[in-house]
Amino acid sequence: MIGARPRRSVALSLAIAGLVSATARADAVDDHLARGRELYERREFVHARDELLAAYQLDPRPEILFALGQVELNIGQFARAIDYYERFIATNPGADEVALAQQAIGAARARLAETRVIVAPPRPPPHPVWDVEDTGLAALGGATALVGAGLVIYGVHTAGDHSGTLSEYNDRLSQAATTQWAGAGCLAAGALAIGGAVLRWRLHLVDTEIQPVAGPRGAGVTWIGRW
Repeated sequence: MIGARPRRSVALSLAIAGLVSATARADAVDDHLARGRELYERREFVHARDELLAAYQLDPRPEILFALGQVELNIGQFARAIDYYERFIATNPGADEVALAQQAIGAARARLAETRVIVAPPRPPPHPVWDVEDTGLAALGGATALVGAGLVIYGVHTAGDHSGTLSEYNDRLSQAATTQWAGAGCLAAGALAIGGAVLRWRLHLVDTEIQPVAGPRGAGVTWIGRW
């Protein structure tokens, strides 16, 4: 009888210690949940999540899973929110709570579809672009070449005129040579201008930047040229 009393005393002490520990743990969980609720109402969702996680580590209550899903949904972590909702449903809550969780899963999946990343196709290589400056340079070269051709033809025609005296013919021949040289110079200048326009076009490369565009009702791609 005397030996049984110490054993009963030890068992009672352990029971009291366990009750005190459980009570302290429950109080800590309630404190975390209260702070989490306050932070959630202030829209400080990241800090609210920290409080809920701390509470769940102390006491894995099913309703905390649903609350974590709500927080992740507001943060924009839709995949995590879906995971928490599904874990909550796996705890076999009531029918009304299951319906709420399924509705939240549908909302999270819709938001996830809206924000999915559109992978842009590979950027095409730079390509030459013919612009207004190229057109003007080529037109100037063509006009100069036409003038040069006209001068050469005039010079040939003048040199072929054998009328008049020998002195007059020599003057015409000298003038024809000068005109032909001037025409040849114009032809060369025109050819250089046209060649410069072509060379500028070949070296004037433009990068085409492809940017994905996502919207609530679809996605698309835009092309932006960069010189």
